[in-house]
Amino acid sequence: MKNISIIILCLFVFGCKNIDTSVDKSKLLGHDYRLFQGSPIWGLAKAVNASDTLAIAVAIAEGQSSNIGEPRFGGTLLMMAIQNDNYVAVEALLKHGANPNQKDTYRGTTPMHYAAKNEDPKYVKLLLAYKGNPNSIENAPKKQEDGLSETVLNSAISYGRENVLEKVELLVEAGADVNSSGYDTEVKLPITDALMNDKMDVLLYLLEHGADYKKLLYKMADGTDVYILLALRKCMLNLDSPDYRKKLEVIAFLKGKGLDYDKEPVPNYILKDIKKKYPDSWEEYVKKY
Repeated sequence: MKNISIIILCLFVFGCKNIDTSVDKSKLLGHDYRLFQGSPIWGLAKAVNASDTLAIAVAIAEGQSSNIGEPRFGGTLLMMAIQNDNYVAVEALLKHGANPNQKDTYRGTTPMHYAAKNEDPKYVKLLLAYKGNPNSIENAPKKQEDGLSETVLNSAISYGRENVLEKVELLVEAGADVNSSGYDTEVKLPITDALMNDKMDVLLYLLEHGADYKKLLYKMADGTDVYILLALRKCMLNLDSPDYRKKLEVIAFLKGKGLDYDKEPVPNYILKDIKKKYPDSWEEYVKKY
């Protein structure tokens, strides 16, 4: 037991010392507090890393602003604390004036986006309480490989599988636009993300809360327009899964609006995938899915 205690103590001392060791910042990722090494708020960064709420308060009182972005990506300590799942530090930073809507310089991402990506809804709930904007959209110039911009709602839907619906509910109740952007912009519709990620509970919720089911969602590489019924045909769910049961509810909702899923033909490329996935029961699957 004594040896274990010594090892733990050594690891703790090494960890504390290691954060001050000079590093090549060009090799660091955006969640790494060491991006602030040598900056005027390095002391505050170390306090956030250590979840030391007293040291955070003192550093900010002495003039170290939590809203200064690090030089590489422009990320703030609030963003990093959320990415590192450091709720104590997130709460302390917000209490002392951290901006939940400040954008980084890489994609124009805000702390609200990072809160939405976190699987625990408590981050979304907390930032909303400090006037986080549920309709924030990434807007910084992007490289081609960065992909489309995201609203906070896009981020909530696209990342992870746990508690997605709860996060979406929190955002919509706070005023998130369920029809924000669309095919002809650099931002996908929320229902497009829900469909692409097979999140039928989220899709149903969005539809029930005003999502426009008549909009063009996207175009395929061959130029085919994809509307909601074709997008649903692409969702080949396990027939005994909760998502499939929710898909049936979505189909019923749309039928009540005049869109009949049963009349939407199954494209050959989808039929080919179904036969490959269910070689012995594909005919039965096609009738039900």
